[in-house]
Amino acid sequence: MTTLNAPPFEGASASFADERTHTAMSTFLAREAEAVDNRDFATWLRLVEDGFTYQVPVPRTPDSPFARPYDTRSFLINESKWSLEAQWFRRFEPEIYEVAWSDNPPIRFRHFVTNVRVRQTDDPAILDVRSNVLLVGTRQSDAPKYITGERTDVVTVHDDGYRLASRWVVLDQVVIDFPQLRVIL
Repeated sequence: MTTLNAPPFEGASASFADERTHTAMSTFLAREAEAVDNRDFATWLRLVEDGFTYQVPVPRTPDSPFARPYDTRSFLINESKWSLEAQWFRRFEPEIYEVAWSDNPPIRFRHFVTNVRVRQTDDPAILDVRSNVLLVGTRQSDAPKYITGERTDVVTVHDDGYRLASRWVVLDQVVIDFPQLRVIL
């Protein structure tokens, strides 16, 4: 698995995409969030490239406001499409679910994806997509828990639509109070 240690397209110097591309990307991200919230992992897997990577570095609070708010050497999440499909999503299969204690009873998730910013790159088939995400998790009658962050997605353009090539998420919280961390932000 590739270790980036920094988000792809760091610096975001490329120009913003046109309004049509921005609207299409907002729709794509809403569809992707809906698939995850509904635990429709078969649909979600069709929206990602085979070489997809998903990374969430360990957040930190540096003394300097100019330092990165995350550790460049360690990750809370460092996954691939294969590991998500073979390990994460498998826990929802009927023969395993009864012993998947972290998901039984199930946690209800809601993604709120906002401030979508789409930039062109040197390759017209690759988009740099930034967004802010709020994930709410609720288990039974417990009070909802929240986790927020900024996502940097690399999205590839195909004749039949878009696909996620990678996702890098920098969390806002350093102390994470959430029902579980096996989540797609």
